[in-house]
Amino acid sequence: MKKSLMVLLVLAMVLVMGASAFAEEPPTNWGRMMRDAAVLGDHEAGEAAAEGWNLALLEGEREGEPMDFEELFLLARVIETEAGSDWLPDELLMCVGEVVLNRMASPEFPDTMEEVVYQEGQYEDVCTKEFEELLPGRRAVQIAMRLLQGERMLQPNVVFQSNRKLGTVHATYCDKRLGFTYFCESSHPELYEDADSDLQSEEIVIEYPGE
Repeated sequence: MKKSLMVLLVLAMVLVMGASAFAEEPPTNWGRMMRDAAVLGDHEAGEAAAEGWNLALLEGEREGEPMDFEELFLLARVIETEAGSDWLPDELLMCVGEVVLNRMASPEFPDTMEEVVYQEGQYEDVCTKEFEELLPGRRAVQIAMRLLQGERMLQPNVVFQSNRKLGTVHATYCDKRLGFTYFCESSHPELYEDADSDLQSEEIVIEYPGE
């Protein structure tokens, strides 16, 4: 009897106070939910979290850029495939992911992430069963999210990543285990009005000292 009375009192308080009774509850961490869903490969939860993230942006509850879970998931998997070893620095992972985004924005490559990643002759490792089954690590997902939120290291005209020089080198990563990775600029600089010539003049070197 006492328990039933308590329940009725709580319900009455909710009706009287309305939503203000819960005004002090912290906002939902949609970003963390998206990261967790990507690591688990839970597309349903990830898409719901992305919807919550974008709605929060629209309603002015947070700042940032809109997110698409499938793009986040795919970009994180590319980063994991290309630079997922735990000894590699975040800077290298950022550059790997940024080349994908630069290509999406470039008039020389397809417009969507899926088309860029699966373009014939580009990212060879993605056309494997292992890639299709791959779940990205938390760090790769976090790097992908930083990139999708606008963080950048390279110029917009850096659209090549290779173990050999494919034109003007903008950034170099050298590693005793992997050798050299070059991030190179397009041979058509006139197509990239946003490129900063001052930054292009100095090559970035990301060096892992090794053992």
